[in-house]
Order: sequence, then C-alpha cells, then structure tokens
Amino acid sequence: MDLTNAFEVRGLTVNYGSIRALANIEASVPRRAIGLLGPNGAGKTTLIRTLLGFLRPATGTGKVLGHDIRTEIDKIRDHVGYSPEFAPMIPEISAQKYVAYMGRLAGLGEIDAEQRAHDALYYVGLGEERYRKLEQFSQGMMQKAKLAAALVHDPSLIILDEPTSGLDPTGRVQMLELIERLYKDEKKSVVVSSHLLFDVEKVCDWMLVISRGKVIASGEKDRLMQESNDVLRVRIEGDVQRFLRQLDQRGLRYQVNNERDIDIVRRDNIEMMVLEIIHSDPQVSIRYLGRKKRTLEDVFVSIIEGEAGTHE
Repeated sequence: MDLTNAFEVRGLTVNYGSIRALANIEASVPRRAIGLLGPNGAGKTTLIRTLLGFLRPATGTGKVLGHDIRTEIDKIRDHVGYSPEFAPMIPEISAQKYVAYMGRLAGLGEIDAEQRAHDALYYVGLGEERYRKLEQFSQGMMQKAKLAAALVHDPSLIILDEPTSGLDPTGRVQMLELIERLYKDEKKSVVVSSHLLFDVEKVCDWMLVISRGKVIASGEKDRLMQESNDVLRVRIEGDVQRFLRQLDQRGLRYQVNNERDIDIVRRDNIEMMVLEIIHSDPQVSIRYLGRKKRTLEDVFVSIIEGEAGTHE
C-alpha cells in the first residue's frame, strides 16, 4: 500500500453523457488532512465517485493508496471509508444495524461487523442512541452515523462529502473535533469535501481546489494562504489618513483593510520607504510590517475568480 499519497490521478477525464465533468486533471495528493474545495458543480463529488469506482473514467489513470482505480477497486474499498453527502435510504433500521450492514459490505464477518458497529458508534458519540431507528435521528446524529459507517472497517483513508452540512453550531464543532481526532490522534488520512471554507480551514492542512472540472490549485494550506511578495501588509496606529497621503505623494498603490491594515503593492526598497514615512511622522506608528496573511476564503475567491485582490 502506498505510504506517500492518499490518491493520484493522471489525465483523468470523466463524462456524463455529452457533459464533461472532469477534464484531463492531474494531481498527487499526500496522506494528510485534505480539503477538497470548489464551487457547486466543480467536479468534487465526481472525483470522489471516480476514485471509489462508482464512475469509470473516459481517459486517464488514477490510484488510491497505491491501488489502481480501474483494476483494484476491491482493494481500494478495503482501505477507504466513505461518508456520502446524502443520508442512507434505509430509515427504518437502527443505527447499529446500519453500521453493521456497512461493515459486512466492507468485507467483515457477521460477528466482527456487529462488534465494530458498537465500537464505531460509541466513538462518534452515538453509543446510547445506537438502537434508535435512523428515521428518528436529527441531522447531526445522522452525520455521525454516516461517519461511524465509514469507520467500521478501520480504513486508512476516510473521505467525507459535506460532513457538516445542515448542522447547527454545536453539531459542527463536534463533527470537526471528530475529524481532527481521526487525523491527529488516530493517524488516519482524511479528505473533507465541503463548501464551508471555515470548516476546511480549521481541520485540513493540504488543499486541492477544483473549478469547472479542472484542478486549479493544490498544495500546503499555509503556502496557499501566504500572499506572494507582490504585497506588503502594514498595520498602523495613529493618524492613518496622514500615512495614506504620504503613500499617495510617493505614487504607491495600496488597499486599506479594517481601517488600519494597509496592503501596499511592492516596488524596490518599499520597506525602507515605509519606515522612512513612519520615522518622519510622530503622529504615526507601526504595529506590523511583513507579508499579508490571507484567510482561506481570500484564497478561494482569488483562485476561482482570478482576481489579483489589490487595487489602486
């Protein structure tokens, strides 16, 4: 089993009839806590279903944990747990029976599946509710039951499609804590596909961004969130307007954020110019000078829309 990559794809194209859902995508994704991002219709769920063998690619190759997505689907499913976006369509059975059934589908024997179902439900916080029917579950309980079903056969990689969708704030916190435990304490690789950027930012440290069926960005979260050297972030105390007038006089381009954070387009010796302004004006002092740190939402919007993010 591949100890380096959670999955990799090369020239992967997937069609729905005449509609191209994934277009010749390339990606090597390490075994980490991975955020799979993209707007609705970008191809995230199509990629997941293709990796799990539910869809067959028109062209290209792919591997999950070192196993080929065309010829080794059974091996992939042995080592991957999957929690789909939508609830299971067997509401009349208990959570325990549902999770045990999913364990049997994953290849566990009857006794082993029953025992592991109990363990998985306790792990996600549904131990006392395990004999209740799924139709009686709240949205938060159902999300936990789906996670238990994904964990029942002790997979190395867990793929979660919109795991916090529809949850109230308390439920979201609980689910994110569970995901974090799986990665940090249980040492499992996790893929979180979500449109809730805050959730992804909290639990994931590696990102794959898809738009219109193409991979448009990938890499370490911290690297993607770090602004390039084209922008200098300055935080000012005192008379901000006086400082801005000094920037105008020197022909510098900038954008003001949160009243006191100023992003200045770089030019030669920009740090020295800013320090000279500060030093010459007793009514202005500096609190920060360095790179601008973006939120994941900033990164996402910039990548998807192709916006530079800095204006004159």
